[in-house]
Formats: sequence, structure tokens, C-alpha cells
Amino acid sequence: MRVEDKFEGNLLDYAGKLSDYYSNVRNADIRKFKGQFFTPQQVGKFMANLFEINKNKIELLDPGAGTGMLSCAFCDRLLDKEESVSLNIDAYENDPGLIPLLKKTLEACRDELQKRGHELNFKIYEQDFILHNAMYFKKNDLFGDQILKLYDFVLSNPPYYKLNKNSPQSTVMIDLISGQPNIYALFMALSTSMLKTGGELVFITPRSFCSGLYYKRFREWFLDNTQILHIHIFESRKDIFDKDCVLQENIIIKAKKVNKGEKKNPKVTISKSKDKLFKKVEKINFSYSDIIHHKNRDVVIRIPTSEIDNKVLSIIDSWPNTLHSLGMEISTGPVVPFRAKEYLLEKYHQTEMEAPLLWMHNIQDMKVIWPTKKNNKELAISICPETRVLLLPRKNYVLVKRFSSKEQKRRLYAGILSASEIEHDVIGLENHVNYIHKPKRELSVDETHGLASLLNSSIVDNFFRSVNGNTQVNATDIRLLPLPRIDKIREIGNYVRKTQPKIGFELDSIILNILNIDREIINRINEGEKEYEQD
Repeated sequence: MRVEDKFEGNLLDYAGKLSDYYSNVRNADIRKFKGQFFTPQQVGKFMANLFEINKNKIELLDPGAGTGMLSCAFCDRLLDKEESVSLNIDAYENDPGLIPLLKKTLEACRDELQKRGHELNFKIYEQDFILHNAMYFKKNDLFGDQILKLYDFVLSNPPYYKLNKNSPQSTVMIDLISGQPNIYALFMALSTSMLKTGGELVFITPRSFCSGLYYKRFREWFLDNTQILHIHIFESRKDIFDKDCVLQENIIIKAKKVNKGEKKNPKVTISKSKDKLFKKVEKINFSYSDIIHHKNRDVVIRIPTSEIDNKVLSIIDSWPNTLHSLGMEISTGPVVPFRAKEYLLEKYHQTEMEAPLLWMHNIQDMKVIWPTKKNNKELAISICPETRVLLLPRKNYVLVKRFSSKEQKRRLYAGILSASEIEHDVIGLENHVNYIHKPKRELSVDETHGLASLLNSSIVDNFFRSVNGNTQVNATDIRLLPLPRIDKIREIGNYVRKTQPKIGFELDSIILNILNIDREIINRINEGEKEYEQD
């Protein structure tokens, strides 16, 4: 496509062609560095359709507009509206290469709306969205006499990349920063501040803001100032931005601006589709308290997608313990390969000066298998003064993978590392492996088997998927996971150790029987997964 080509036909097709054109001429690494991933047409249309449009004079904000796909989707929705609409769009885009394309899209939208008796005015801001609108987050009276423009709707696919805590954007919104911030959360917060009370925003973002320490302050602020109305999730992590090979658990979220302290609507709609084609969209309403969960001076956003998911949440929430209350801890493997490269060994020579090095691939079927070779990963690590701080003593551990690869069915994978099976005084654990241990004592054999069994069970995995949307399993996530009484954990471990069940139905049955959980729960979980996989 030539940039000078004129619009012909469908608005969404036109914006899509402009996006494809830019993707082809712009280096992919540069776009990735800027967190620039263009919204697919089907996704833009779905997002625009979530709005309740009941007025004829509309102010729309499109932060991070790209080629204008989302503004275009909003305009496309207005084309068949019988009453004339006066629409004003403010679009922000700070990539100079996109400005001509964004202008073409909005001009095409204006022309098409005019043909249907509507009016569109637009303004393109070639500015940094956050820095240009910093006054919306000022706490002093400098802008007290300034009337700030507020919007009826915000529609956005914001950029996605980590910011330095001392960056100008972070400084503007420092009150919302915990740890290393991500630009997309700042876009969400600032956009909320720019909404009229009762105004609506629809964003597509990673799901990572729903839980975790880094987004804690943002979540608290966001939930104080908005009411979540709808969350849509995708079964596929790789399909949504497949042209850019993005592996990310994305959600579409719709929220309404409310006054702080305002009573929330008791219902939230959760919908899901297998991918961005939205061929089969399943919807279910939950109470607000099912979605917004307060515990341990934190608030998280949970996303169950069925009544069974909700029952699982209730069951596991009733478990009385955590690792901390049981005298246990979870830590991250100390060996960071690129930092310890000179001490890593491709072959194991069976000497006293070498220790096994365990990676994620060594965790298999609730066991730890070593030595096994994969992707040229080193098998061992030298034992020397420089590596002593990186090595763990021979003890009983439960190892947990920090990442699940691509579209794997389960999120949690745990294996048992028994001291009796370790021939060395020390071992090395690579940084993508978490390990559960007792700092002052040692996990018993039954405790390791019981914990690993729970983490590999369908019910705990289902719980984890509802409360966590990251592509990785952080130590904090497991630290906060509710656990049964210790005697029940040991009972599970003892039975599993003696019977050696397979992960799946056999393992689930043991846990259900010992914890007195209705077997129908697991049956429904498995039926739902099979049904969706077939579709």
C-alpha cells in the first residue's frame, strides 16, 4: 500500500491497512522498544461496542492513538446512529512517523460521518501524553483557576514498557508508583483523571496490574476512582498481537469514573473468547466483591470466568494458612546465568568441586530430573569461594517453575527435590526456578510431597489463574497463596508418596478426598477446559 492511497470502503479496513503499512516500513525492534503494538480490527470493534453511548455531543480521548484504529472503531459505531452526533476527538501520538497516517484515518472518519449527517472535529497532539497532561495530577493550587477539559469516553491501547522510577513520567505520578512502573498503568490513571464523573473508559492492557506489589498503589487509586463494569479475557496469550509475536495475557477492561467513596454497582460482567475473532463470547455476571478482593492490606482484581471458578475461589480462600504461617518461605534461585557465566559447566565431571545446576526443564511430573540437557543449558556449577553464596545446602525443597511456556494448559508446575537424592553438599538453582524451604529447619518428606501435590492440582491451578494474570509465577504469588492445615498437607504428602499418582485425575482425587471437596468441582473444571479446547 502507498501512503498516498485514498480511503475506499470500510473505515476499519483502512486503519488496518495503514497499521500494516507502518509495521512493514518501521523496524520491529524500534516499535517494540517504544511498546508500540497496533490494535487488531476485531479487537477495536469489540472495545468500541462496550460503551453506553446515550448522548449526541461527545468528547472522546484516544491516548497513544497509533494509526487511529480505536477512534476509527468508535466512529464506525456512530455511522448508523439515526440522530446526528457531534463528536470531538483528541488523539495523542508522539511518533512523528505515525502522524500522517493518523491524520488520514481521522479525515476518512470525518468524511464518512459527514455523509451520514454527523459532525467530527479532531485534534492530533504530537506530545508525550503524560507530560502534556501533568496538570491533571498536580496537588497544588497552581492550576486552581484553570478549567481542565474533561472527556465523556476514553478508548486506548496504551504503550507497554517499563519506566525508570526517576523518569519524568514517573515523577509526575509518583504517588502511584510501587517498584518499577510500567507506562500502561500511568496511561490508565491519567485517563481516569481526565474523565468526567460518570464517563467511561475502555482499555486493552496486560493483566499484570490486577495483582502484585508493583501495581499495589495504582490498584488502590484506580479502584477508589472507578467502578469496573466489564472485563474481557482471551484464552490465547499469543493471538491478540500475533503480528508482533507478543506473548502476553491481555484483558479488555471497561470502567466508569465515580466519586471516591461512591457505592459500587453490585455486578461486574466477565466475558471471554478463545481469541481475537470473538466467534464465541461467553458472559457471566459476578458480584463486585467476587472480583475485588481485599486481604492483608492489599486489594486485587480477580477474574473468574464461571461459577465453578468462583466456587474454587471460595474454597481456597477458606484455607487458614500461608507459607509464612507454616514457618516456610519461598525464594528465587540465586544463579543468574549471565552473571555467573564463567562458573557454569556444560559437562558434569563428577568431582567434589562441581555441583548440579537445576533449571526449569529439570522439573518434570512432580519430580526433579537431573542430569538432563536442553537448549545447551549448563549441567553444573563450579564450587569455589566466588559461588558459595549462590549455592544451596542439601535439604528437602519444593521447586516451582517461574514461567509456563506459551499455551501450556497449567500455570503451576512444581517438583520435589529430596535431600536423600542429592549426592552433593550443595546445589545450584537457576534464577527461573523458585524454591520452597524452611529457613530455620527442614521440610519433612511428607510436607514436600503435600505442597508439590497441591501446587500441581487442578483446583489450585484454577485458583491461580483467576487471581494471577502474569506469564510468570513470582515468589510473592506463592507466598500469598492460601494453604490447608499442616496436618492435611502432610496427610496428602504421605498418601501421594506411597501411591505415586499421575498428575491429573489421580492426584486431584486424593486431594479432594483428604480435604473433603466435592468431586463435581474438578469434573466441571476439566469439562470446561475440554469443551473450550474443542471449540
